[in-house]
Amino acid sequence: MTAAARYRSLLGLLLTPVAVGAGALAAWRFGADAGWIRKFFISEGLLSHWQVWCALAMSMEICAYGLSRGAAKREPASPALARVRAAS
Repeated sequence: MTAAARYRSLLGLLLTPVAVGAGALAAWRFGADAGWIRKFFISEGLLSHWQVWCALAMSMEICAYGLSRGAAKREPASPALARVRAAS
C-alpha cells in the first residue's frame, strides 16, 4: 500500500467518528425542536438546525466510505497466474 493510500484510509477512519458526532448533534437538536429535551447549545445561525447537522453527518460518512474504498481499490493485486502457482 502506498503512502497516499494509507493517508486516505486513515482520513476515512478518522472521519467516521466525526460523522457519528455530527449525527448525535442532529439527534440532540431534533429532540430540542420536538420538546423532548430542554435546549440545544447553539440557538441561532446555520448550525442551529438539525437538518444541517444531519446533512453534515451523511456527507462526512459518504466521504469516509469513498476514501476507505478508494484506498482499498488502489492496492496492487497479484496476477491470477501467480496465485495459482503459489497455491500448488
